[in-house]
Amino acid sequence: MSANEYLLYCDPCNEYTALGKYIDKEGRFEGEYSLLYNRHIHSDDMLCRFLIRHADHALRLHPNRTEAYSDILRNGNRFMDQDVDAFLELDLDRKERMKHELDMERGLGQLQLHVLLAMLKEEAESLSKKPTATPAESQFLLGKEEGVKHAISVLEELLDKTSLYYK
Repeated sequence: MSANEYLLYCDPCNEYTALGKYIDKEGRFEGEYSLLYNRHIHSDDMLCRFLIRHADHALRLHPNRTEAYSDILRNGNRFMDQDVDAFLELDLDRKERMKHELDMERGLGQLQLHVLLAMLKEEAESLSKKPTATPAESQFLLGKEEGVKHAISVLEELLDKTSLYYK
C-alpha cells in the first residue's frame, strides 16, 4: 500500500501547493518537489506562505489518485512555481549551516574536555609531589590523588568514545 500524496488547493485563486506524502514519524509533509534538484523541500516554509497568502479563502485538501487531483495539476496554478528551486537551495544551505554549527559545537566540546583533562593531570601531579607532615595527611592526599586519577580515567574513556563517534 503506497502512501497518498496531497495537494492543498484554493478555489478562488485556482492555485495549489503540493504537500507530497505525510511523513508520520516527522509529523509533516515532504513539501514541494524540485525537478532541478530531484528532491522534496522537506520544509514547511512554502506551506506556511501558501496558508498566509490564502487566509480567509476556501482551501481543500486533495489526495492523489483522484480526478480532482489530476484536474488541479492540469488546470491549476502552482503556488510560487518559479521559487521552488530557490526554496530548496535555501533549505539545503540552512541544513548545511546547521551541520557546520553542530560540528563546531562538538569541536568546542572536545576542546573543553581536553583542557579539563590537562587540568586534572596537572592537579594529580601536584598532589603526588605535595609534602605531608603526618600519616593522616598523607592518606588524605593519597585518596584525593586517587579520586583525581579516577576522574582522569573516566574522562579519557569518554574522549576515546566521542572521538570514535565524531570521526
